[in-house]
Amino acid sequence: MPHPRRFRFGVLCRESPSGPELIKQARQIEDLGYSTFFVPDHFIDAPLAPVPALAAVAVATTTLRVGPLVLCNDYTHPAVVAHEMATIDLISEGRLELGIGAGWMTADYEQTGIPMDRAGVRIERLAESVDVLKGLFADGPFSHSGKYYTISEFDGRSAPVQRPHPPIIIGGGGKKLLSLAGREADIVGVIANAARGYMDDPLEARSMVDKETDDKIAWVREAAGDRYPDLEIQTLCSYTHVAADTTTVAGQVASEVGVSVDELLRIPVVMIGSVSQIAEELHARRERWDMSYFVVMADKAEEFAPVVAELAGK
Repeated sequence: MPHPRRFRFGVLCRESPSGPELIKQARQIEDLGYSTFFVPDHFIDAPLAPVPALAAVAVATTTLRVGPLVLCNDYTHPAVVAHEMATIDLISEGRLELGIGAGWMTADYEQTGIPMDRAGVRIERLAESVDVLKGLFADGPFSHSGKYYTISEFDGRSAPVQRPHPPIIIGGGGKKLLSLAGREADIVGVIANAARGYMDDPLEARSMVDKETDDKIAWVREAAGDRYPDLEIQTLCSYTHVAADTTTVAGQVASEVGVSVDELLRIPVVMIGSVSQIAEELHARRERWDMSYFVVMADKAEEFAPVVAELAGK
């Protein structure tokens, strides 16, 4: 069946609250009507390690979906990822969404000493890892002999609740990653380019002006072929400001990004305006780009909640 592409919303938690604060935050996000609680996988600027944080949130909530956005494939062997993610899916009773990526944040690699191969190698390795993950999530022994991974008749005892596997999220800003996502993911994250290798770079938002985003969706559609209607299209919103008068804020952000205010307000990673203005714009994005899954930063969750109340499930 084609995906209904009803609106849903997630929250990305990049902070490091105490244990009680983390649980309180997750429960509040659940009560506000958000679909999913995400944690990134970075050593820099993201103090929460995803696996224990997600396990804690899964136990403390009942309907909130949980997931990494996204695991860096270079940090952990896919057999370990499959084991840990199946466990979280079991703990959460089938609420895991598994985001996995090729790695991009230069400081993570440099400061830990983990080798950072060129982008083409990292993407090729990710593609093989996704094949391994799907095989390990399936029933029975699994073997794989590839360029990067070798698995020999492995039949792990941990199996996910969701079959054939938890929804896999692959996101990117370039053609190679988005094509991989179109072929292999269940949820495709269409995001700004991160070619400069660090977080919160305002210049990267320019890679998602109207025409650029048209191209990104076209790459996904071409790679997905007949499975495109089944995909859910997601984006991570870096700039969120909900207020009746946003003229000053929009002007400042547009100046930083280097686009006009009109262009800025149509960029998918930006949500600036009143509740009704943002709701109208999100309808337009779904109509044009099939985007229905929007993720905001945790510090904006309460501010953005009226938009969630207006649109979630519609």
